[in-house]
Amino acid sequence: MEIIFVRHGEGEHSAQIPESYQLTDPGLTEHGIQEAKQLTSTLPLSETDAVIASPTRRTLQTAQLWCAGTNAERYVHPAIGPRQFPIRYDFTTLPCDTTFEPQRLTKLFGDFLLPNDVPAYLWLQGINTVPALLFNKWAEQFIAWCKRLNKDKVYLVTHDGTIAAYMEYLQGTKVARTAQLSQSGWVPLSV
Repeated sequence: MEIIFVRHGEGEHSAQIPESYQLTDPGLTEHGIQEAKQLTSTLPLSETDAVIASPTRRTLQTAQLWCAGTNAERYVHPAIGPRQFPIRYDFTTLPCDTTFEPQRLTKLFGDFLLPNDVPAYLWLQGINTVPALLFNKWAEQFIAWCKRLNKDKVYLVTHDGTIAAYMEYLQGTKVARTAQLSQSGWVPLSV
C-alpha cells in the first residue's frame, strides 16, 4: 500500500498570521478552492483509491472538491487531525485547529464515512498536543486501519504539522520544519 500525504488547500486561517490563527472553523480561500480542484488533474482518483481527511473544514473541503465525480472511498479520521510540529508541552490547540465532532461531520460532510472503532475521546481531544508516545500509539493503529482498507493508494488530506509528525514516525528520523509542504503539496510513502 502506498500512502500519499496531501496538504489541504490554502485556508482562511493563513490570511493574516498570527491574528488569523484565532479564527474558528476556517475554510478554504478562493485560491485554496482552486488548489483543491487542481488535484483532480494532478492526482486523479479511481475506485481503487481511498481518501481520508482530517476532521477540519479546510481538509474536508479539499477532499470533497478533489473527490467530486469519482468513486474513490471517502473517510474522515481524527488520527490525522491537526498536530503541532515540533511538539511543545506548553501549547494549547489554537481555535483554527479545533476539529469537528462526529455529529457535525455527518451533518456537514455526509459523503464521508467515519470509522466505527475510534473512541469518543479521540474525536474530542484530537492529536494536536498529545505526547509523542501517545501519538505513536495512534499512528500505529491508524496505519493498520489504512491497511485494512485494502487499497493500492490511500491519500491522507491533512495539515503540514501532521504530515511532518507522521513522516518522523514512519521513517524513524527527525524531520526539519523547513521540510514541510507548501499549500496542496504531497509526499508519497510506502508502508
